[in-house]
Amino acid sequence: MTQGGEPVEASTSPAELEEESVVEATEATAGPKVVRRVVVSYKLGWLPGEWLQTWRRLDRVFARADLKVKATLAPLEDLPADTDILIVPPDLRDEAREAAPVGTPLLVTPASAAAGAFADLVARLQAGTEFTAEKLDPADKDKPKIVSYRGHTLID
Repeated sequence: MTQGGEPVEASTSPAELEEESVVEATEATAGPKVVRRVVVSYKLGWLPGEWLQTWRRLDRVFARADLKVKATLAPLEDLPADTDILIVPPDLRDEAREAAPVGTPLLVTPASAAAGAFADLVARLQAGTEFTAEKLDPADKDKPKIVSYRGHTLID
């Protein structure tokens, strides 16, 4: 767990990082929150390669778990309005709290410990105690998917 709200240090061992990767709910809600969009965020103008891979990893984790959850990569300065959970590296924790709408849970994890944090997140979504997500319909997997773009941006 985090200690005194301090960011996770890069010199911490991987086992400790997984323990320190926690979802911090800023507001208590009754019943599990239905999650439809999880945003992996970064600072505009600076996207490290390992953080890009973190977003791709999350997208694959949701697909393998058959969860109807959209993994989105977006800068902190331009978060989607329907963000249910925000994922940031430890050095952006304070900026994420300011940028995220009030009540948006934060998952703070370094890229090196993201696999464990995502496995924990999927387990929480499947358990349905704090958060829950809809399962994909097996019949929908074989149907063609129609996507729309505005310029280079995919429209959800």
